[in-house]
Amino acid sequence: MRTELNDEQLMLKYAKGDVSAFELLYFKHKGGLFRYCLRQFSSRAIAEECFQEIWLKVINNRVKYQPKALFTTYLYRIAQNHIIDVFRKEKKRLADCEYEDANLEQSIYLMSDVEKQNNQAMVVELRKQISQLPFEQRNTLLLKLDAGLSLDEISHILDCGKETVKSRLRYATSKLKDLLTEPSGAQKNER
Repeated sequence: MRTELNDEQLMLKYAKGDVSAFELLYFKHKGGLFRYCLRQFSSRAIAEECFQEIWLKVINNRVKYQPKALFTTYLYRIAQNHIIDVFRKEKKRLADCEYEDANLEQSIYLMSDVEKQNNQAMVVELRKQISQLPFEQRNTLLLKLDAGLSLDEISHILDCGKETVKSRLRYATSKLKDLLTEPSGAQKNER
């Protein structure tokens, strides 16, 4: 195994035909990328299809790959562009944001019944509120939360300035905080 190689080196090896290099990349990044896709769509089936199509694009473009940035930046740029294309084609699918987070589900499993009910209600509400964020804010927030990307990496993926990324994150977290603390049924003005 070539665990001593970084992602960019693995992708270059894959571009030259080394399938095992791709397997290492895939296993390293599949979880974060899948969660990112899953949180973008109301349907797990759509998220799975999107996830597969993103990897297919990586495979089809392997020969053109140039390590101008981190592989994660390259991967999530492809994901970002593909998701925008899907949204443009399927605007009606933007309604809900249902997803599973394995770590979250595992921690919920270990809680008492009362804790489970309270936390599940919070998770459902948080999921609902994240899905209500404007696309740019939601997308930026999910790149940070799901992919664990830095502000610089997110700015490269979204093709915007670092300050824009900070602003979107600030607005998203502020809006989520407002939505989660306001009484049920009360509506606040859009920012």
